[in-house]
Amino acid sequence: MFGFEDDYSFGVLQSSLHWIWFVTKCGKLKGDFRYSAESVFDTFPWPQQPTRAQIKAVAEAAVTLRALRRETMRKLNYSLRDLYRTLDQPGDNPLRNAHARLDAAVRAAYEMAEAVDPLAFLLELNLACAATEKAGEKITPLGLPLPREEQQRFVTEDCIAAPTE
Repeated sequence: MFGFEDDYSFGVLQSSLHWIWFVTKCGKLKGDFRYSAESVFDTFPWPQQPTRAQIKAVAEAAVTLRALRRETMRKLNYSLRDLYRTLDQPGDNPLRNAHARLDAAVRAAYEMAEAVDPLAFLLELNLACAATEKAGEKITPLGLPLPREEQQRFVTEDCIAAPTE
């Protein structure tokens, strides 16, 4: 579980960029991937200076992806696993297209060109963020990089909301 209620964070974490980081950094137990906060989540560099338009594009692509998943699963009586198995089939696939749109939005938030190797880019960004922090300077932390009063615009009804105080 990730403690974010916003669509932007969901989008970044559902992107192929996070997946690539995960499969590279995770532990493996009998060949199965193991996600851990220390090796994967805490080391994953988030976009450092996304614009509001880029944040909005990631959030909108994330909402579209969730809506597609929910509707397809309902209509076909699929589990999430069943749904993602459809990606193994050749041909046009709305889920594949939705992920491609999300990935394009996330790459734009990172200001990452299409031809750039994503793992090399993320490693370089991780090292740059570590050096910046070591120098006592701030980096953009994980999550939605907006003032608290603006964050609610990026939380849709289908997100799990954090308890209010």
